[in-house]
Amino acid sequence: MRSILYSLIFALSPLYAETASAPSSSMLKAKFQQAREGDFIVTAQETNYSLLFIRHIDAHTLILEEVTVPEAHIDPKKIHWQKWLSDKAPGHTAWTLYEIDPMTGALIETFSYSQNGWLFLNESQLLLSKLLTLPLRQLPLEERRKIGPQPQAEEVDRRAVWNPPLILSGKKIPKPQFEVWKTRWPEDSSLLSGCSFELYFSKHDPSFAFPRWIEVQSPHYTFKLRTVDSGTGLQSPFAGPMPHRPPQFKSPIKKSKEEIVLTLDAAPYHNSFTLYAIDLTEHKPPIPVAHTITRGNNSSQVCLHISTRELSSLLTPTHRYKWTVIPEEDRRLYAESDELFIPTLAQ
Repeated sequence: MRSILYSLIFALSPLYAETASAPSSSMLKAKFQQAREGDFIVTAQETNYSLLFIRHIDAHTLILEEVTVPEAHIDPKKIHWQKWLSDKAPGHTAWTLYEIDPMTGALIETFSYSQNGWLFLNESQLLLSKLLTLPLRQLPLEERRKIGPQPQAEEVDRRAVWNPPLILSGKKIPKPQFEVWKTRWPEDSSLLSGCSFELYFSKHDPSFAFPRWIEVQSPHYTFKLRTVDSGTGLQSPFAGPMPHRPPQFKSPIKKSKEEIVLTLDAAPYHNSFTLYAIDLTEHKPPIPVAHTITRGNNSSQVCLHISTRELSSLLTPTHRYKWTVIPEEDRRLYAESDELFIPTLAQ
């Protein structure tokens, strides 16, 4: 179940987005609008604990940070999560950032501190990003899970409603109360086909965005995602914004009588670029080059179209040039072409 829970982390993001198919989306959106940076949950997943917290949240970006550690390496009843995190999480096996578009619930970027690079999630993980865009309804008390055996048909059901445990900063809260919301995965060919999901939100802190307990049920299996701790005030020891991957030039350069086409591999969050031609033959300042942009069928493929006529007025024939591109969205990043460009006398 690790692959399911891995993506369930960012499947929570559509709670922050309004969708026409989800009548309860206003309540769910309000939860994340009220969420605080530093809110966290710790869940038990197979033989691991997973610490998940809100690193950053605003109208345009939601960044979640997740640290995974084997159960054998820590005792959640004794650990101080902020100190453990500040000490770079001794014993951890994975440390991941998720950047999410709060308007659409789409995953924008995933970066791994433990692997020192960006991750590409497979299709099974991305499927779960739509989990909470499904219609949810609040369960009335009579439909909630009860404590004890079911009474006989002629007996009145006087059983108390079951609530999961609630632990805040290592302390167990007595007699916690929860709201339960339910949704059902559509019938498809995925592992989750037909599964029902029950999400438990604590009444102790209505502004807390994460469910404290999740149950997944199907005709074939039942699974519980249990929270062993939760709280507020976590801060990452890694400062700075979400790491974004720089664009990369792809070869070859395409040339025609009318235009030069440079192809980039660039993440979807890079939409506009400043392009320079660098003269390697003669030391000169970088030359800004006007261009237009198109995206290929692959969302990461970007083409920069340069007019041959305009380029001829900027570059010196037979000189050797290298291209440099800087994304306008993050000017700390840049890319240089490996392939050189040499204007001909005809240009």
